[in-house]
Amino acid sequence: MKKGALIAFLTAVVFAVVLWQSPRTAYQNVPEVVSEEGNPLDEKVDEAVAIIQNGEGAPMQAIGMLLEVLREDPNHEKALLWLGNFSMMSGQWDKAVDRFHQLSQLHPDNELYTLNKAQALIQVGDTAAALSSANNYLNTYPEANRVKEFAEGL
Repeated sequence: MKKGALIAFLTAVVFAVVLWQSPRTAYQNVPEVVSEEGNPLDEKVDEAVAIIQNGEGAPMQAIGMLLEVLREDPNHEKALLWLGNFSMMSGQWDKAVDRFHQLSQLHPDNELYTLNKAQALIQVGDTAAALSSANNYLNTYPEANRVKEFAEGL
């Protein structure tokens, strides 16, 4: 096994163990983003996500819809979150880093955004930046057990 593949595999195992050991009720995989009733951008995001999740359309069309939302509102939380998640699912780690970095800047108190950013950084081979991101979060939120466990596992 090549060194890079071994590192990626071990990182995935460590991350899986951290997630497995973490509390099940603190966060969901995708936190519900509170939105205004009838917000057309939120409705477009919901439609795009439904297309991908239900498999009832072209996934790239749905991604295009999410990108349209960001063109209209570059800091739209739901669009950034879903684009980040879909980037992780498809192995587009550089894009995931960018999306979760932006989300963690907009919502510095959100532990999940920091964890996803750090995981994506690991996948692009920047362990130092992942550890730095986790430690910066812990400086402000020292009781963040999931981030603490992640950082200790690096």
